[in-house]
Amino acid sequence: MRRTIILAITFTLVAGTALADTLDGRLGFTGKAGAYIPLHDNFISGGSGSKPGLVAGGGLIYGFGKNLAAEIDVNHALSLDVAVNGAKSFEATITDVALGGQYRLASGNRLVPFFGTGLDFIKGTLKAVNGAEYDMDWTVGGHVSAGVDYFVTSSIAFTAEVRGVLAAKGDINSAGTKVGEYDPKSFIGTLGIRLILPPSSSW
Repeated sequence: MRRTIILAITFTLVAGTALADTLDGRLGFTGKAGAYIPLHDNFISGGSGSKPGLVAGGGLIYGFGKNLAAEIDVNHALSLDVAVNGAKSFEATITDVALGGQYRLASGNRLVPFFGTGLDFIKGTLKAVNGAEYDMDWTVGGHVSAGVDYFVTSSIAFTAEVRGVLAAKGDINSAGTKVGEYDPKSFIGTLGIRLILPPSSSW
């Protein structure tokens, strides 16, 4: 009996591994959370001491063949404290909408490293401690990333990713008038989960 159970477990693991990283023709949904770290202390022109903040997001991923995937995802920095002369003066939120692709390694394994790159569209809001609010205009940049997926089953994977974002400075406006600039260059680290649908051919 014990031998039968061991054989069944072994078969399940082997079958799961064989299917583990197969994204070819499959659509996945990703949810994630982590840290958003501005790369420059003067994230806001005239500011200093910009602190890291929490980031949450998610998106879609679709596989083309065994090693390529396209993705659309959104990272939303919930609140970044910005200090001026050592005192907290602003809270900023940043939304990064990214279109990109991945090159995925280790075909056939549960643990699948990947590398990615893509185009980023970034916007934000800025709120002063006195209650004044400012718009942070759209700006455009790009990202490079590296990460790993661990497939628990062929349809569920835990994911971890680090991403560097480089982008042009964006305008900060008050009532339509430019009052400053922000620098969205950042480092983003996240942990999350992917839920992957069966191949479209089986729908």
